[in-house]
Amino acid sequence: MTRFFARILLTGTMLSAVADPVRAQEDPRLAAIEAQIRALQAELGKVRRDLNASNTELRAARQARARPAELASGKTPQQGGTQQASSPSGPTSNVAPPSTSAAATPATAGGVSFPMGRPTLTSNDGRTSLAVGLQLHYDVGGYFQGNRRPDTRLVPRLNTFGENLRRARIPVVFKYEDFTVNLTPDFGNTPDGTVRLYEANINYTPIKPLTLTVGYFKPWLTLQDSMSSNDFFFLERPSIVEASRVIVAGDGRSSAGARWVGDRYFLAAYLTGAPFNSQNPALAQPQQTGATLRVAGRPLATDDWDVHAGFSASDAFRIQRTSAAQTLTVSDRPELRIDNNQLVSTGALNARSAYTYGPEFALRWRNFMLQGEYIKIGVDRTNGGATVRTPGLEFSGGYAEASWVITGEPRRYSSNGAAFGGPHPKQPFWLRTGGYGAFEAVARYSHIDLNDRVTRGRSAVSTGGVYGGAQDVYAVGLNWYPNDQLRFMLDYDIINVDRLNAAGTTQVGQRIQAVALRAQAAF
Repeated sequence: MTRFFARILLTGTMLSAVADPVRAQEDPRLAAIEAQIRALQAELGKVRRDLNASNTELRAARQARARPAELASGKTPQQGGTQQASSPSGPTSNVAPPSTSAAATPATAGGVSFPMGRPTLTSNDGRTSLAVGLQLHYDVGGYFQGNRRPDTRLVPRLNTFGENLRRARIPVVFKYEDFTVNLTPDFGNTPDGTVRLYEANINYTPIKPLTLTVGYFKPWLTLQDSMSSNDFFFLERPSIVEASRVIVAGDGRSSAGARWVGDRYFLAAYLTGAPFNSQNPALAQPQQTGATLRVAGRPLATDDWDVHAGFSASDAFRIQRTSAAQTLTVSDRPELRIDNNQLVSTGALNARSAYTYGPEFALRWRNFMLQGEYIKIGVDRTNGGATVRTPGLEFSGGYAEASWVITGEPRRYSSNGAAFGGPHPKQPFWLRTGGYGAFEAVARYSHIDLNDRVTRGRSAVSTGGVYGGAQDVYAVGLNWYPNDQLRFMLDYDIINVDRLNAAGTTQVGQRIQAVALRAQAAF
C-alpha cells in the first residue's frame, strides 16, 4: 500500500512540473487539472496520517491484551511470550489442569477467559484473577480371586464388582500479583461419601524461580507422587510410593517450605506436621513433625529425547503420639481402590521416628517412555519392654512402568513438578471432523516388601521382626484421551501376595486378578 501511495505522489509531482509552462498559457482546462492534483495530494496526506494513527492504536491494543497473560505466566513485557506446559511458572496448586503443548489462552483484561479449559475471571488491570476447576475420577471394577484360595477366615473376600468416586475435587485459585491462594475440597475418597480437604495454602513468589508455601499442601516427594493424578499411567500409584509418601507427606499435609524451579532443575524442601483432620481428643503432645526433600534434573531435553534423574528423601523426626503410644503403620491396598482391604501391612509399630529415601529415573524417546523408582522405608522403634526385642526395621520396593502413545503424540515434561504429563491429542475426538483423540498402551511391574527380620517357621516376636508381606503387581492398560479435558482408562492387574501369619507358619497371602475402568474429567 505504501508503494501505491508513493506512485500517486510521484505522478502528481510530474504532472505539476508539466503543468508549470502550460499554466503560462492560462489554459482553463490545465488549471482545473492542477487543482484536482492538489486535492489528491491533500487526500493522500490525510490517508497516511490516518494509517499511522491506526497502526499506533493496534500496537497499543495488542500490548493491553498481552498484559494479563504476561502477569499470569510470570513474564515481564520485555520477556514476551505465553506460558507453555513445561514452564516452571506453572500452577502452584497440586491440582493442575491437564497439561497441553499449546500455549495457554491469554486472559482478557476485565473479563472471563478459559486458560487450559479452566474458567478464569480477571480484573481490568490484570493484577487479580479467580479461577475454578474440576477434577473428577470415577472408577468401576472388581477382583477375581478364583476358587483356590486360603481359608477365608484368614484372607478377606475382595469385592468382585464395585464403584468408587476416587476424586471429586473443585480447586479454587485466587491470584493477586505474586500471591496465590489455593482451596480445594474433595468429595471423593477411598471410600467415597465423606467430604475432606485436599489443600488450603498460601503461596508467594518473590522471584520467579522461587515459590514459598504455607498451609495444607501435598509436598513434592518422589517422581510418581509429583505427577498430577490426571496424568498417571494407571489408576493408582505403585504401592511402595503410596506406602512411603503418607509417612511425612501426602494429601492435605500441614507444610511450610519452598520450591526452586528451572527448565532443567528442580529443588523442593518442606517442614511438615500432621495431616488435615488429625486433631482429636486422643492426641497427646507433641504432634508429628518431619521434613521432605526432592532434587531433580533434566540433563537432556530435545524434541525427541527427555532424560530425567532425581532423588527424594523424608524424615519423620517425631511420630504422632496418641494417649496410648506412638505408632506407625506401613501398608497399602493392591493398587486399586474398589475394595478397602489392605493385603500387605506391618500393623501398628511402636515408633519414635521414620524415614524414606530413593532415586528416580525417567527416559522419553518420541512417543515412548520409561520411568521408575526404588524406595527404602526405615522405622526406628521404641523399647517394647525387657522381654521384647525392638530393633529398627527397613522395608523396600520399587516399580518400572512404560508408556507407548499409539497415535504418536509424546508425553510432555512439566518443569513445574519435574515430572511427565499426558499427551496432547493431535486430532481431538469429534464425529463431525473424524478426529479420534489419542490412544496409549501402558505396562508396569511394581514390588513392595514389608517383611523384615523374620524367618519362615519362626514367630515375629522371637526375632523382633514383622511379617508385613510382599506384593508383586503386573499390570497392563489402555488409555484413551478424546481431548485435553477427558480420559478413559482400562487396567488389568495380576496381583501376587506372599505373606505369613505372625507365627511364620501359615500362608495368608493370595493370588488375585483385577479389572477396573476410570472415567476422568479435568480442567
